Amino acid sequence: MLEQKGLSLVELMIAMALGLILTLGVVEIFLSSKQTYTVVVSQSQTQENARVVKHFLGRGLRHAGYWDDATVPIALPNAGDFADNQIVFATNNDTADASVVDGTDTITVRFNGTADGQLQGCTGMTPTENQIIVDRYYVAPAGANEQVSGLRCDSEIQNMAGTSVSTDSQPLIIGVENLQIEFGIGTADRITQYVSADEVTNWGDVRSVRYALLVTSNQNSGGQEDTNTYNLIDGESVTVSGDNRLRQVQRDTVFLRNFRG
Repeated sequence: MLEQKGLSLVELMIAMALGLILTLGVVEIFLSSKQTYTVVVSQSQTQENARVVKHFLGRGLRHAGYWDDATVPIALPNAGDFADNQIVFATNNDTADASVVDGTDTITVRFNGTADGQLQGCTGMTPTENQIIVDRYYVAPAGANEQVSGLRCDSEIQNMAGTSVSTDSQPLIIGVENLQIEFGIGTADRITQYVSADEVTNWGDVRSVRYALLVTSNQNSGGQEDTNTYNLIDGESVTVSGDNRLRQVQRDTVFLRNFRG
């Protein structure tokens, strides 16, 4: 009688079952690791977007009203939306400009160039000491190759009469969904109130700018759908739905050290 060799049908089925269990375990570990990686990347993107936005806006606001020779009180000209000596201008909950995401604020600053050419506008244009640069920051809709909206800046160099010399525009960073701004009204010593752009009656009284941005990751995190309500400022809140991106609110206050009251 021949001796039986190999696996019986039962043994083969048990081996296959154990193999499937091990395979499923490996797949589960892979999917879990991929999900964790996606979340970590999304968190990093959101934090980096917030950091970059704070850098650009903070730098622009600190430049507002700068004059190369502080001993010469030359007036900033009346040009465009600016009155004489006005260094900031803004719109509240813009809906008229197609280049701006509906319901978001815009802010524009202007300042003088330097003799050494070290002071630049938001797009890298360099005004001379006899020129003024005007930078407008706003949230622009997503472009054709982008998934989310972002912070953009339009820059213009003007001569001392307020006439345009050159213009430029470029995105600063994607991953910004909303921008809300308030302006600190007061004296050189203290701020008495914060108001929206619509409530500013004299831009010469503006001493500081307080803003809040809703920043988001550039890709879906793979987690659950985001249906949170994010409180910004100026009585504004944003409720999102329909995706699973990570979001956070970035707030900051910048005092205008070159105000011209």
